[in-house]
Amino acid sequence: MKYIIDIEEKPLCVFDKDTQTYFPRLWRVKGFNSLVFDEEGLNRLEVLNPDYINEHFGQLQDEAYQRGLEDGKKATWEAVRKVIHLPEAVVLDLFTDCYSSVCTVLQVFLKYEGSEVIAKLKAYEEKQKAEDEIKVGDEVRHDRGWTAVVTSIDNVGFSVMDYNGEVASYSDIGKFKKTGRHFDIDKILEDMRHD
Repeated sequence: MKYIIDIEEKPLCVFDKDTQTYFPRLWRVKGFNSLVFDEEGLNRLEVLNPDYINEHFGQLQDEAYQRGLEDGKKATWEAVRKVIHLPEAVVLDLFTDCYSSVCTVLQVFLKYEGSEVIAKLKAYEEKQKAEDEIKVGDEVRHDRGWTAVVTSIDNVGFSVMDYNGEVASYSDIGKFKKTGRHFDIDKILEDMRHD
């Protein structure tokens, strides 16, 4: 079996006070107090350098490189599909450096590198996810049409209160969508705790 170890740069010089002599220099393995090598042991170790890697792990490097190429192609094509399906207004908001005020999908692909498109899409999706996340105080609509306000959220689910003051708890948050309205329930609950 082979292992990779990291040797500290500065060797230890051990001085014996009783005999007033120095022991041979020792190199400690990083992260270990007792694992050390003298000069002879250190010279027996194989140095992990580019030549060693190419000689012993060339096939792994080639496979990793190929995997990276394939992953890059896949990510780029996924980005292409996403851009094609975006509403025109979103395309205009995301890709502001097009050739005209009307930014077509073709112009996006002519103007931007694949990595830029992927980065812009990722930022857009993260923003959408944050906007879609249901929080305490959000008015939500159940998929059956009724609305309520979220009063608490925990790791099991959340509680809502409808406009008649009735309270219920749910674990399937997927049946609810935000309406866009928000009420400052947090402040009301906080005020109630401190009275």
